[in-house]
Amino acid sequence: MPPPSHQWPVDLTALARCRALLTGHGSIDPSLANQIPHVVMMDVPGAYDAFCRAHFASVRRMHSNLSWEDAMPAYAVALSAHAVLCKMLEDGHEQLLAASWQTIRGNSHLTWQQARPLVGDGCRALDRIDPLSMHR
Repeated sequence: MPPPSHQWPVDLTALARCRALLTGHGSIDPSLANQIPHVVMMDVPGAYDAFCRAHFASVRRMHSNLSWEDAMPAYAVALSAHAVLCKMLEDGHEQLLAASWQTIRGNSHLTWQQARPLVGDGCRALDRIDPLSMHR
């Protein structure tokens, strides 16, 4: 029996934009640009939730102004990106995310410079935890 999952409030519209962007459909489908936020509770694998909370605690020690509410959407983008790419972010993917951060960040107030290490570390953690878990 798999361990119980955890749930995070996420903006599904923002994550759909992220997936479309990384699969090459972001610029083709203009309807994604006009969709309003749609926040729902998303199941997050327990191991990834544990990584994110521990990682955030270590990052917060260096940047006390960060809040979990701002960081969690960046970790959700990593989860969504990893599900699409099945690998760590490459420079080209990071550039796409950076250019579109305003539309894929959901409720986060972080700049891309603040979110970038969270997204990258989240993707690397997913590679270590279970690289195929999002495709079963």
